[in-house]
Amino acid sequence: MRTPALAAAIAVLSLLAGCTQPAPSPSPTASSSAVALDLTAPGQARAMVRRLIAKAGTQRLIQVEITKEWAAITVVKDDQPETWAWRDNTIKQVDTDVAYVQQTVFSIDDFHINDVGALFRAAAGISGSESDQELQIVDSSAGEVFMSVSTVPESRTVFFYPDGSLLPTLDFTTEGGIERGLADVLGTRTTATAVGVQSTLGAWVDFPGSTTTTIRRLRTSTVPVTINERSQKPDLPPFAVARVRSASIWRVLAEARAEGEFTADTRWQVTVDDRARTGVPRMYFTIGTTSLVTDLDGREITP
Repeated sequence: MRTPALAAAIAVLSLLAGCTQPAPSPSPTASSSAVALDLTAPGQARAMVRRLIAKAGTQRLIQVEITKEWAAITVVKDDQPETWAWRDNTIKQVDTDVAYVQQTVFSIDDFHINDVGALFRAAAGISGSESDQELQIVDSSAGEVFMSVSTVPESRTVFFYPDGSLLPTLDFTTEGGIERGLADVLGTRTTATAVGVQSTLGAWVDFPGSTTTTIRRLRTSTVPVTINERSQKPDLPPFAVARVRSASIWRVLAEARAEGEFTADTRWQVTVDDRARTGVPRMYFTIGTTSLVTDLDGREITP
C-alpha cells in the first residue's frame, strides 16, 4: 500500500522524466579508409608502389614518383607508357606526358625505398630545403637509373644511388674530383675523339653518335652523367681513353700553382684530343689567361 510520501515521490519522478530530452546520438566518425597514408613512414612507400604495380599489371617501370601524400608510377606496355597514381586514397590510371624513348626499364626491387622519410631528411640536409619534397626514380639519360629528391620551390636536386647512398659531390679543383669525374664519364668506353675537364663545369667525353652527330657524356659536380647528342660531324681521330690520366692533368695544375699562376679562384680547362693528327693526342690547357700544350704525361711541348 502506497504511503502519501511515496505517492508524492513517484509523481515528482514522473514529472521529471517527462521533461528529460533524449540523449543526442554520437557524431559519426571518419572511417579508417578516409585517413590518408604518410608515404614517408617506413615501409609505406614500397607497399604503395607494389599496389600500383599490381594495378598496372606489369613491373616494367620507367619512372616512379613519391611524395608524402601521393605516388605515381609509369610502366611500359607494348612499347607505350601508362601512368598509375594513388591520390586522395584512390588508385587509378591517369593521363601522362611521359614518352617512352627507350629509357632504361627497372625493377622497384633494386631500389632502397623502405624509408623515404630518411631520404627526404638527407636531401634536406644538403639542399637546405624540405618544402614539398618529391622522390623520383628515373633514367638519368645516360642509361643509369638514379633516385633524386627535388623541392618546390626548386632548390638543389639531390641524387642517390639505388642502394640509398648519396651521389658524391665532386670538387674539380682537387685531383680526387678530377679522377672520379673522368671515371664516371668514361665508364666502359675504350675510345673517344675528345676528353675534357673544366673547373666550372665538370668532366666530359665526346665520341661519334653517327656520321653526322657527336655524343657528349657530362658529369658535373652535383649531377650524375647525362648524355647530349648534337649535330656535329665527328672530325677528330679517335684515341684510346686509357691514356688519359688524372695524375698527369693534376701535375700540370700543381706546377702552375707552384709558379703562382694558379689559385683556388682561377678558372681552368683542359681538352685532350689529336687535333694535330699525329696519332698521339695532346693535352691543351687554359689556366686563367695562360695557354699551354703538354704530352699525356703532363710535360710541356714547346710550339
